[in-house]
Amino acid sequence: MSRLPRLLPAYTHRLNSGLRVILHPVPIADSATVDVWVQTGGRNEPPQWLGISHFLEHMVFKGSERLAPGELDRAIEGRGGITNAATGQDYTHYYMTVAAADLPETLPYLAEAVLRAGIPPEEVERERQVVLEEIRRAADDLGYITYQLLMETAYGEEHPYGRPVLGRPETLRQLTPELLRAYHRGWYRPEYMTVVVTGGIDPEQTLALVEKEFGGPARGPAWTRPPIPPQPHPQGILRRESTHVRLEQARLKLAWPTVSLDAWEQVCGLELLAAVLGDGRTSRLVHLLREQRGWVRAIGCSSLVLKEGGLFCISAQLEVEDLPRVEATLLHEIEKLQQDGIGQAELERARRMLTHELLFSAESPSQLASLYGYYETLVGVQRLQEYLELLQAFTPAQIRELAQQYLSPEAYVVALLKPAASNAAAASELQLACR
Repeated sequence: MSRLPRLLPAYTHRLNSGLRVILHPVPIADSATVDVWVQTGGRNEPPQWLGISHFLEHMVFKGSERLAPGELDRAIEGRGGITNAATGQDYTHYYMTVAAADLPETLPYLAEAVLRAGIPPEEVERERQVVLEEIRRAADDLGYITYQLLMETAYGEEHPYGRPVLGRPETLRQLTPELLRAYHRGWYRPEYMTVVVTGGIDPEQTLALVEKEFGGPARGPAWTRPPIPPQPHPQGILRRESTHVRLEQARLKLAWPTVSLDAWEQVCGLELLAAVLGDGRTSRLVHLLREQRGWVRAIGCSSLVLKEGGLFCISAQLEVEDLPRVEATLLHEIEKLQQDGIGQAELERARRMLTHELLFSAESPSQLASLYGYYETLVGVQRLQEYLELLQAFTPAQIRELAQQYLSPEAYVVALLKPAASNAAAASELQLACR
């Protein structure tokens, strides 16, 4: 690709308080999105406070001394807008999309809720039940169960990435309003936050509005991140299995520890390697195992990028009886790539796919806001353009070297979710009856 698109926002600012502001006007847009990112999530939680970041995310919507519970939602939804939030291992963020003309009237509500959450005791008890119900629902979500099984196996209980962001019932029940307020004061500070505004905005007016609503000083002393143990690396093959009564086919995940976000060049190279192996119908693993042999219902490859260390992961959905030959084939294809490398055409296909995936994820103001906030919070927004440039710079030999360095056939993690025995037997009988 000879000419790369320019994705960097038109305006970036750092206020005297330390707050980072990113503004991207989209003249043809009638809407505006505000995305407020905070540099705290599951990674910062001691084991006894597990789930506090996610619980606090819920409590932010319960108002402040000046906002009654639900008033934030009424102010935004009453104007036809939407608002929501999410918590991850490395971040928490709150976002709203409104008509651009309504931004001056709605932004004060979002700022008040995020910066000055009141966390009233009676609302804490009500919302605790909501979060506990969310945990119960997650325990029946097959995708969540498989992902959590992988993270627990790959990182272990000593590392925060091995623990669920939602928390556990026993830790949620111990979180008090006072502790939630202290955690809020310690992390929801200007130097730990980024405000992104995109859409039909005037940059100068919007910056003044953001500075007015978000530019005040912190309300208490800063908290520092607790020490995090190094990412574990398996010495051999580490397996963990579980079963589920609703599962009809096995869910298999193979994973290898890789690098943290600090190693940005390798992060980008591993994305290319994942695209070569398992992104799209013509990728190696999808073409061989699904299209040609029909051994899997679905298969894909990804490079999970986290602040304190990542995972290179191959995921498949398949019949239990096919597990041995599929795992053996996966290892064989990895060894084949390590020995023979990849062709230039394969690399070019992977480049195009990743470039277009990034561009397609930045088509709307809300997508842009999320993309900028995520990058700025985790690694710095300037990495967006570096990512596109590095994709073009990698050679087939470098991708082969990454596979040799990280994808050891003798040392990896296996997380396997299988159908419960009775369920598997019933499925087999049904298949026989249909033949």
